[in-house]
Amino acid sequence: MTPTVPFLTLTLTLTLTLITMTETKGAVENSDFLLELYHDASECCPDEFRLRVLANLQRRIPFDFGVWGGGWADGRLVTDLSVLNQSEAILGDWEVVAQQDAFCDLTLDRLGETARFDDVPGYRDSLAFNEHWQRFNASHMMATIVGEETDGYVSFVGLCAEQRPKPFSNEERSFKQAIMPHLSQALRMNRELWAGRAIMEQDEVILVDRAGWVLSAQGAFRDLAEGEWDGRLAQLPGRVMDALRAGRRWRGKTLEMRMRPFGSNYLVHMTSQHLALSALSAREREVAELFASGQTYKQVARALEKSPSTVRNQVARIYEKLGISNKAELASVLAAR
Repeated sequence: MTPTVPFLTLTLTLTLTLITMTETKGAVENSDFLLELYHDASECCPDEFRLRVLANLQRRIPFDFGVWGGGWADGRLVTDLSVLNQSEAILGDWEVVAQQDAFCDLTLDRLGETARFDDVPGYRDSLAFNEHWQRFNASHMMATIVGEETDGYVSFVGLCAEQRPKPFSNEERSFKQAIMPHLSQALRMNRELWAGRAIMEQDEVILVDRAGWVLSAQGAFRDLAEGEWDGRLAQLPGRVMDALRAGRRWRGKTLEMRMRPFGSNYLVHMTSQHLALSALSAREREVAELFASGQTYKQVARALEKSPSTVRNQVARIYEKLGISNKAELASVLAAR
């Protein structure tokens, strides 16, 4: 299938982002890894993407199996996981010892820093190590946890080994810590692309300069702009550009807009508000309606006969798909249908 224009523009934006990040993060020397990372982010579905990246990492750092997932720091709840060369039970069963795991304590206390089992004094004598990690042949682990845009949600990448003759080296630790922001950013891009593909096929994309003057437009841009601002539009309003330049989505009466750098200019994606909701599944729409009405996670879970953790995970995905971060914004999107 031939990619749509919005799909191509997002791929170009990914490439430009790669160039910018590579220039500003001199500690990351392996440009081939970054090129492959961002290429895969634009081509692979999210689960395949994470497994491909872990396999690529394995060619650079010797480890036996890896985990890449996310969850809620509060309660140490893992709700999203991809595992390379190991059973998902490695973190499913971990919940039994999660509250007593000093290695988790360390990585949560030092978000963004890469830690090893050997950084925790006496860790190999602990319950978590002997009753859990050893059962999965994880004699060594190197892990990094980072905070994500959704409040309280964290993502993590852990590399585990049984056969290594010694702990992960400082050089390996430095490499992994340097690429972790890239892994997090690339996954967000990847999910935005795939979760929002249905929306993107109906996006209108315009090219604007730094002052918001429209340099190029396609499709129904004029009709959308006239519906929002009651007239023809040659320049985006100042308040709109201020919000977009700050990295926020802008929502009006009928439109939502987001913006990405494109060379010295910007690409602006415009979507009718009601189309944004088409990215949600029927069940996600149901969860969104109940949660936005003022119900708590537990109340929504009770109504839908699900666990509160499942509902919390679904709400996080809904926020991610809609580009929002709180219940008030969710209610606003639903009210604008």
